[in-house]
Amino acid sequence: MNRKFIALLTYIILICQLTVIPTATAAQNIEDLVNQGKLTIDLKVNHKEQQIVGQALILAIEVSTDRWFATGSQIQHFTLKNVVMQANNITTINGSKRIKGQTWATQTHEITLYPTVSGAYQIDPIHVDISVNTEHDGIVSGELSTQESSFNIELPKALEGIENFIVSPQVTLNVDGQFDEEKNYAIGEAITQTITITANDTPAMMIKPINLVANNLVAASLTANDKSTDNKVVSDKATLDGVSIYHKPAQVFDKSNRGTLLGTRIESFTYIFEKPGRYVIDEQVIYWWNSQTNTLEYLLIPSSAWTVSDGGLSKISTANALTSFNNFTIKSVINSVIIIVLLIFTSLGFIKRHYLFALYNKVTKREQRLLRSEFLNAVTNKNYLIATQYLYQYAVFQNKQTLAAGYSQAVTLNQLAFYESNTENIPLSFSVSDAKVLISKIDASISKKEDAANFTPKERINLNSD
Repeated sequence: MNRKFIALLTYIILICQLTVIPTATAAQNIEDLVNQGKLTIDLKVNHKEQQIVGQALILAIEVSTDRWFATGSQIQHFTLKNVVMQANNITTINGSKRIKGQTWATQTHEITLYPTVSGAYQIDPIHVDISVNTEHDGIVSGELSTQESSFNIELPKALEGIENFIVSPQVTLNVDGQFDEEKNYAIGEAITQTITITANDTPAMMIKPINLVANNLVAASLTANDKSTDNKVVSDKATLDGVSIYHKPAQVFDKSNRGTLLGTRIESFTYIFEKPGRYVIDEQVIYWWNSQTNTLEYLLIPSSAWTVSDGGLSKISTANALTSFNNFTIKSVINSVIIIVLLIFTSLGFIKRHYLFALYNKVTKREQRLLRSEFLNAVTNKNYLIATQYLYQYAVFQNKQTLAAGYSQAVTLNQLAFYESNTENIPLSFSVSDAKVLISKIDASISKKEDAANFTPKERINLNSD
C-alpha cells in the first residue's frame, strides 16, 4: 500500500512540474525576456581621446538575444540639444557573440552626432522597438530603452574666438575665376568666381557658407572728388558701388570614396561691372582643425583687385544718351509710320502678304528675339553645344560677322560645349546671368557701331579699342 501511495505521489508531483514550470517562465513581453536574461540592451559613447566641437561622435546601441530577431530592432526618433544629426545618420550592423558558451545574435546601431558647443551633454534614455523570435512563445515584440549616459565636448584654446571652422583630417580649397589686376575691364563685363571646399570624414552640412561680409568688399572710386569707401554686407543679389553681385545657391553634397566620407560645398559669385572704379576684395581665411595632428590650420581665399574703365566714353556719355534717346524716338515713329503704310497698301492689294510679313519681321527683329529666347533656354538646360549655335546665329543676325574675340563668357561657353559630355570634371560654369551679359555685350557693340557716325574721329578710335 505504501509503495502504491509513493508512486502515486511521485506521479502527481511530476505532472505539477510539467504544468507549472513552463507557465512560470513564459515570456509575455520584451521585459520578460530581459528579466529572464534572454535579451540585453547597451549604450556606449565612442569618443576620441580629445573630443572637440564639430567632430563626429558615435553612439553605439547594441541589442542582443540568445535566439534571433524576427523583424529586427529600430531606433525611435530622439533629439539632443546643440547637436547636428544628418537625416540618414544611423548605421545598423548585424553580428553575433558568445556568452557562457552560447551564441547570441546582435544588432548594433551606430548614431553619428556632431556637437556644436563645448560642455557636458546628457543623453536621456533612447527608445528602441524590438521583435524577437523566441523558442517557446513565438514572436515577442515591444519597446526597450537604453540607460542614461553622458559625454563631454572640449574646445581647444587655439579655436577660442573663431566662429566658423572645419574639423577634418584633410581639407582642400579650389578657387576658379581669378581677377586680372593688370587688366582694365569694361563696363558690362563680368567675372564668375567659384569656390570649392572639400573635407574628409566630414559631411558637407558642417562646412559653413562663404559670405562676403563687412570689410571684405571695398570699392574705391577713381574720381578725384570721391575718396570715400563703403563696406556692406552682400546678400544673394546685391549692388555695391557699381558692381552687381549674384550669389548662386550653394551646391552641398556628400559622397564616399573608398569608404571615406567626402563633404563638398561649392559657392559661386558672379560680379557684373556697372561703373568705372578700382575694386578690392580682401583675402578670406578658412580655419580647419586637423583631427590627425590636433593642430589648427587654415586656407586662404586670395584677395582680388581689378579696375573697371569707361572705355573713353565718359566725356560724351550725356550727349550720347541724349542722341540715343532721340534716335530711339525717331526710329519708333518711322517704324510706326512704315507699318501703317504697309497695312494700307496691303488692304488695297498693292503688296502681297508674304512681303508684308518679311518687312514686319525685319522691322521688329523677330528672328533675333526668337534666337535670344532659344539661346537662354539652351543655357538653362545646360545644353551648351546647342547654345553656341543659337549664339552664333544671333551674332550673325546682329552684325553679319562672327563673335568678337575677348568675350570671356563666349570662351567659357565654347569650352563647355567642347567638353559637353563630361562637364562635371572641369571647373567651369556658365549661368543664365552670364548668357544675358554676353547678349548685352553683343547688343552694346552693335549700338556703338551704329552710333559711331555721330562721334568725332578720336571718339571712334576709343570705340574701336573698347
